Amino acid sequence: MIYIVDPIYNPNFQSSISSATKLGPGITCAKFLGAAGSRVQFEQLDVDRKLVARQLYLQAEAIRAVHNNPDFNDNRLIVAEGVYKPAINESVTSGSINDYKKTGRAIVYQLMNTAGEIDIEKSFDLAVYWKDYVDFDELILDYDTYDPSGKLSCQLVLTMPVANETFDISFQRKIKTEMNGTLLSLNELIEVLE
Repeated sequence: MIYIVDPIYNPNFQSSISSATKLGPGITCAKFLGAAGSRVQFEQLDVDRKLVARQLYLQAEAIRAVHNNPDFNDNRLIVAEGVYKPAINESVTSGSINDYKKTGRAIVYQLMNTAGEIDIEKSFDLAVYWKDYVDFDELILDYDTYDPSGKLSCQLVLTMPVANETFDISFQRKIKTEMNGTLLSLNELIEVLE
């Protein structure tokens, strides 16, 4: 299917791509390049910038969906892990989340509450909302207790298909829930509470 792209933000129509390239109202490529713990600049990446921008355009559409939903007015969606640049001599497994993050095909999000903490319950609501209203290849609702305190954490991982120049894209719409790296459910979302 041909994905309809807003011509104002279509990366194919940009003469050059930089961190300032707009992907949607108030959303630039920089949003996906400056995630905490993974600060990257386009100049550091050995990738096709237009391809990355097309991938990030699809991710920006998911962010726009949250901004346009009043159910999440008291929340802030952040990019926890954005575009990824492997370390020198790091071997990234083909088809892995880190592999997809190299071109923006995968982005990891967290939904924060007004206190600046991850909103576990609303994160589940967001996963359900994205499942119903956003296009994607795979949505992973990822819970963990890796924090030294043992406190429950939650991330949402969105992977997208390759966005070619014509945006002729097929979305697989797979969903799953994981806990501490272990699969809890395939083809359904499960809410984990503290």
